[in-house]
Amino acid sequence: MQTQEQKELVENAIELAQLHGILKYLPDGQLTHAPFSLSPYCITKSDLAEMTELTAAFSELMISVSQNWDFLEHHLGPISANDPFLQMLLNCRTSEIMQSRQLLVQRNDFFITNDEQSPDKQNCSPEYETNAASLLRQVELNTVSVSFPFLATKLTQLHHYLYEQNCLKQVIQNNPLDAVVDAFAKAVRDYDIADSVMLIVIQPKEKNIFDQLGLEQLMWEKHKISTIRKILSEIYRDGKLREGHLVVDSKTVAVTYFRAGYTPDDFSTKDAVKGRQLIEASSSIQVPDLAMHLSGMKKIQQVLTKQEVLSDFVSPDLSGRFSKTFAKMHTLDEIIDTPEGEVSAAEWVSKHPEDYVLKPQREGGGNNYFGSDILNLLPTIRKEEQKAYILMVKIKPQIHSAILVVNGQAETLNCVSEIGRFGICFAENGVVKNNRDVGYLVRTKAENVNEGGVCAGFACLNTIADIDDQQESGN
Repeated sequence: MQTQEQKELVENAIELAQLHGILKYLPDGQLTHAPFSLSPYCITKSDLAEMTELTAAFSELMISVSQNWDFLEHHLGPISANDPFLQMLLNCRTSEIMQSRQLLVQRNDFFITNDEQSPDKQNCSPEYETNAASLLRQVELNTVSVSFPFLATKLTQLHHYLYEQNCLKQVIQNNPLDAVVDAFAKAVRDYDIADSVMLIVIQPKEKNIFDQLGLEQLMWEKHKISTIRKILSEIYRDGKLREGHLVVDSKTVAVTYFRAGYTPDDFSTKDAVKGRQLIEASSSIQVPDLAMHLSGMKKIQQVLTKQEVLSDFVSPDLSGRFSKTFAKMHTLDEIIDTPEGEVSAAEWVSKHPEDYVLKPQREGGGNNYFGSDILNLLPTIRKEEQKAYILMVKIKPQIHSAILVVNGQAETLNCVSEIGRFGICFAENGVVKNNRDVGYLVRTKAENVNEGGVCAGFACLNTIADIDDQQESGN
């Protein structure tokens, strides 16, 4: 039962969320506040520093991977034979690469955990040994449609207002919005054609439109750069190539920012595919370009957990630091060492489904399989399709209490929080020119909820408050 003071706090917070533009559309078209937490997630300064320091290094890794097309094709080509969506993306590559400049806007997502023993073996190898201290586990690194710079910034402002004036919590400063907008503006200027614009590739009936509109508004207010919003089929209809430049609605497109194109649903028509091909055939700076999009695939994440593969891209020191954050991953047809001897990963997970997450080569939330859903899916996967799924040890994050506010209602629950660090990296022909961490996104959800999408209704936006390392984090 909430006290009157708590009810007033919730009502005030909802009104402030609406004031700040922390909004989304429900499936029926009704406008509501985006789900958010009233309880900032408390972590130690050392955990915060570690994930922040890793951002630039991971960005440079992804630049290196994206420049190695043979590597991408070697690992993605075989599984594309049973994945028409992936095959379509690979086929979008043109013989002549038109983009010499790369702009990566990425988000590297982590859980903080105290318990990450590998369930594959009773006696873990040294790379999976742990102690009671908290440690980071990477969930995934997102290279396409990296969302929430606007909403994350605005929620930080809301939490500052609610808590700091009463000295209740010290919310960590966070403004990825300005940094992302400044990066886009620099890319437009570097393209060096007067009155060129940024094209935002969107989905039909976009529910997360406010996160995008907030970014577009700041682009104009701060840099006087216009934006065009279109779905892929409209880009084919309204666009053309002119001396290698992409021209849409008679405007030269300097930067193409993908907030769509990561799901088969975005390619439901032939014109949508042709729209993607048109972009790829142009000199527009793509965020991300095709190779960078493919570098974020689950299969690439899985092969990079192998020390012998990772060491081809980074120094031994970085390889060791990265590996400490990786959860164990397998393909379903892989033979793994278990307490019962060597068995296929598919056979092992059929006996221990609660210990794993099964991931197809898809982005956007709501695609993964857990527990009994894994058992239901396994019999339907043909042998030749097994390589297309990635089996990942299920991370056990620290549990903490939080007040979650969803559709006007507040509830105090035992929760877990996923922290994403935003990174921006400029490169030219694969040579890094500028590379930095620019802020964070926190998504908090009830401990029994598997997926993490905010606009899909799984999780709530949140902020970070730090605590001394001597205190127990997550409380």
